[in-house]
Amino acid sequence: MHYLGLLLWIVAFAAVVAWGQTFKKRKYDLMGRRGVFYLISAVLVTVCSVSLYLNGLNKGLDFTGGTIIEAGVYEMTSVKEVREAMEKFASEEFVLGEVAVQTGTEMVDDQKPEEGKPAQFQRVILRLVDDTGTQLQPSQAEEVFLHLQAELGDMKQLRTASIGPTISGELTNNAIKAVLLALGLQLIYIFFRFGNQIRYGLAADIALVHDVVIMIGFYSLAGREIDSPFVAALLTVVGYSVMDSVVIFDRIRENINDWWEEHGDENDAPYEEIVNDSVNQTMVRSINTTLTTLVTLIAIYYFGGSTLQNFAFALLVGIVCGGYSSIFLAGPLLVSINSKYPIKPVQASSWGSVDDEVVPEDFLEDDDAAAAPQRPVKKAKKKDGPLLVDEEETNTGGRRRKRGKRS
Repeated sequence: MHYLGLLLWIVAFAAVVAWGQTFKKRKYDLMGRRGVFYLISAVLVTVCSVSLYLNGLNKGLDFTGGTIIEAGVYEMTSVKEVREAMEKFASEEFVLGEVAVQTGTEMVDDQKPEEGKPAQFQRVILRLVDDTGTQLQPSQAEEVFLHLQAELGDMKQLRTASIGPTISGELTNNAIKAVLLALGLQLIYIFFRFGNQIRYGLAADIALVHDVVIMIGFYSLAGREIDSPFVAALLTVVGYSVMDSVVIFDRIRENINDWWEEHGDENDAPYEEIVNDSVNQTMVRSINTTLTTLVTLIAIYYFGGSTLQNFAFALLVGIVCGGYSSIFLAGPLLVSINSKYPIKPVQASSWGSVDDEVVPEDFLEDDDAAAAPQRPVKKAKKKDGPLLVDEEETNTGGRRRKRGKRS
């Protein structure tokens, strides 16, 4: 099953790369099919939301509280061996509940070696609670350590710590605040980055919320444990997804400016066509960026060990979802917003450069022409012989009009 999943990923990569290369030869009407993309996203969000409602989340000790026992084992061991040792644990005072195990990948130097003990050890970390879901008492944690020592051989006790419900509650609140803060700051940045156009920030944030819901929902569907690394993966995906969206938005803005330069500000730009062209033009870049990231994550997921697998799974789901939303959701959302609130050129402001152009007096209204500043007129020097032109020239004064930078 391990290699079958890896083979499926390779086949999927090859198919996506082949499909991406077709964008160099033809243009797809992606915006015309935005209803299909909306439907796909709605189905995914609905399934994930239902799973979150029915199954909830499998919260790890970071969120529920518990006891951490860290030990140094003098002989290399594996997660499987530690789990088997903990399954044999029995006590007359209490019953163990959930047990999470992490092991180091190599031997590390002991900074304070005990006399007669090896100078290196492998780090082993246990996160556990009792059958009621609460942290262990110090005497109970000591009993677990002695049992582990009897099963795995001589070891050094490095530390024992307890995480109470207050600390775990603060972690949950801080995780929610971090995600909301990231979404809010990106909305503000994109608003100013794209000429005070709120549509870009809204489209990006809707796509990001879509990614967050699906990422959390997949964890609920898979029954995987939510821990601190998952929060880090969540914020990583938020930053990665918006980066890809900004690249596409930049191309859209460039193409709109080029269209206005060619046809004039007074004409309404064919927004859907321009967005569709922009997405087609950036498709190869978006696919290549996403796939190169996924190759690294797949290597970590399949060959990085059990301690990194959970983190890699979160990033795999988030990066795939983020790549999809940046291409097939953010762009169509801009088109839908524009159908209600058409984009207009931005007038002169402190954010853009100002170009001056001379408007001849002949093209001004009568009132404007009368008020137009008069240019100084030089009289022609008198020369012998007939003059070819009148000595006094009529004033062709005009005004200067300022045009703001378009966005």
